[in-house]
Parts: sequence; structure tokens; C-alpha cells
Amino acid sequence: MFDVLRNHIEKKVSLTDDEFAQASALFTIRKLKKKQFLLQQGDVCRYESFVVTGCLKSYHTDDQGVDHVLRFSVEYHWAGDLDSFINKTPSSFNIEAMEPVTLLVIDEPSLDQLYQCVPKLETFFRLLNQNALIATSQRVIKNLSIPASERYHLFLQANPHLVQRIPLKDIASYLGITPVFLSKLRREKPGF
Repeated sequence: MFDVLRNHIEKKVSLTDDEFAQASALFTIRKLKKKQFLLQQGDVCRYESFVVTGCLKSYHTDDQGVDHVLRFSVEYHWAGDLDSFINKTPSSFNIEAMEPVTLLVIDEPSLDQLYQCVPKLETFFRLLNQNALIATSQRVIKNLSIPASERYHLFLQANPHLVQRIPLKDIASYLGITPVFLSKLRREKPGF
């Protein structure tokens, strides 16, 4: 399980066996059942979580009870609410297991200790957060500037493995369209 984390980290920074041993000792294994929450809207995020197996969805529930999917976190992805984690503020979204999930989690004191004992990992997390910010910015631009059919096509190209794992209603929410409209798109373009 920790080998998955090491492979992920070493795509950005190299670690010695000793450095990785120090780092891995600060993570805890956590398992979630399908529909179990990693984080609930209004709670403070206490962990940065690395997905070893499974799929999570992060979503905001508005005042009318409508869910708005922000992202999906699958193997080799991180899940959490960085704003809530850093600022100790209530989270504005939920993180829910869409299938059984195995995570490696780290709390803030352990993360600070990690930065002290393995400074390379501070670089790793900086790069991780920079890439997440870039991806979020690109997603906002796409949602504002390209038609829904193209957004769906791009989603399928980038995430062909997710279509079988995620209900269409959640994909529609992620794309900012209704499930009815997504069904219409799929009927009009059977290759989708």
C-alpha cells in the first residue's frame, strides 16, 4: 500500500529509503465503505488524504438541496479541502466514497513534522497544489467558454476509466448540466 504512495511521490521528487520510511510512518491507513463520508459540509477538514484504492466525489449541497460535484478522486489522487485544512474553517463541501475506499491520511501536525524531517516533501506538496490550482482554473474556463457537448467529450477523453465507475447524474453535475441533457447528448452522439 505504501509503495503506491512512494511511486506517486517519486514522480515529482526522489526519496531515499530512509526518507520514505520517515514519511510513511506519519501516515495512517483509513478505509471507507461506499456512501461513507471522509468529510461533511460544515466540518473542519483534519486530513490530507491519498487515495490508494476506490473513488471519492467532492460536492457542495446548496440551500435547495441540490448537489454540485466539484471533483472525483480516484487512485493516485488526493482528497481534502485545503482551505478548511489550512484555515481551520468549516468545509463548504462533502467528500463521499462512491465505492469502498482505502486511504493514507496525514493530519496537520504530522504534515508539519514531515516537512521538517523530509524537506523534499514540502516541494512535493507545493507542486501538487500548484497543479491542482492550474487544473481547477482550466476547468472553470472550459465550463464558461465551451459547449456542454464538448465538455462531455473532453471528460470522456481524459477519464475513460471513470465512466463505468461514476453514475451519469454525478458526471452531469460535474459538467454543470442536467442528467436529462446528458442523456440527450448521449442519444444524439452514440459514440459518447
